[in-house]
This record gives sequence, C-alpha cells and structure tokens, in this order.
Amino acid sequence: MTESPAEIPGIDQLIKDLEHPNPYIQTEAFLALARHWPNESLPRLLNLLDQENVTLRRASVRAIGAFGEKALIPLATKFAQSADPTVRASCVKAYAQVASNYRGITFPVEAINSLENALQDESPVVALAAVMALGQVGEPALPLLMQVCQGDNPALAVAGVNAMVEIKDPQISAYLKDLLQRSETDSYVKETIESALSRVDLLQV
Repeated sequence: MTESPAEIPGIDQLIKDLEHPNPYIQTEAFLALARHWPNESLPRLLNLLDQENVTLRRASVRAIGAFGEKALIPLATKFAQSADPTVRASCVKAYAQVASNYRGITFPVEAINSLENALQDESPVVALAAVMALGQVGEPALPLLMQVCQGDNPALAVAGVNAMVEIKDPQISAYLKDLLQRSETDSYVKETIESALSRVDLLQV
C-alpha cells in the first residue's frame, strides 16, 4: 500500500532517529531516508561523517550503505576532499556497506580509485578498512587484493588473504598456493595462507 504524503516521516526526524539507541529504529530511519528522501538526505548523511558523535557517524555509514549506486561517486568526492583520517575511514566503511547490501553492484572507476588510494593511506585504520571493503566488492577487487597480499605490509597482507578467501573465484586457490611458495612472503602471511586454503577449497565447491 502506498503511503500518503502525510504518513511519510519528515527528514529531520529521521536524521534524529539515527541517534536512537535502538538499532531497529536506526535501521528503519535510514531505510525511510533512502526510500522517501534519497536526493535530500544523502548529502546530509555525507556531512554527518564529519561528526564527532561516534553513534551518529556509525549510523550514517550504515545509512549511506542503503543508497546503493547513488552513493558511490559522492563517497569518492568526500574521500578525496577530507583531510581527516576518521572521515576517510568512514567513507571506505560506507563502500563496504554498499557492496554488502548490493551484491554484484558495479563500482565505477572513481570508487575503485578511492579504495586503491585508501590502501596507501597514511592512516593504518583507513588502509585496513579499504582491504575489508575490497573483500566485500568481490571479484572486481581481486587485482588490488593480490597487490596487497604481496606487499611489504604484513598486517595488510594478512587482512588481504582473509578478504580474498571470502570471494568465490577459481584463481584464488592457485594464487595463494603460489604466494605460499615464494621465499619473500612473510612468515605470518604464510601461516594465514595455510589456514585459509582449506576455507578456499570449501568455498569453491
């Protein structure tokens, strides 16, 4: 049944509900924002990523994830313009939310470039969030995840391995086995690969 204009919640009240301690009310609020106020609310949600209020910022990340393709390029712009690593990390986490909510969604070049730049971010929190987001993006992100896995940052490489094993693609097992045999691969990364390979084989079935 279609809601009448009088029944549609106001945008200001819905934004306020994002701070509600009940996660169900938060979820209902951002779904209503995406449904009824997509053009008006997305810029406001992006601005809320600058909030010091952690609850509101995290709720905004989840909310942006409900906007799907509409959010991808605005997130790239926000990421590029922010000097605050917390905001950049929030942008990357929002990408992960979009990818999780909209499986198979095509990420435009601008979005992929943002995630690639995030991998090189001076903030380790941003870089790690980027690896996790790439895992949600899936098969199109494999080239970047492979670079991470053979990079010189063991912590990111371990995260990259764990992200890759959640992607169903036949080349992953062969790639990890090859990486395992390389002498330059960090010992901690090798341990992660060894434990991950059994999960890869199960996933590919």
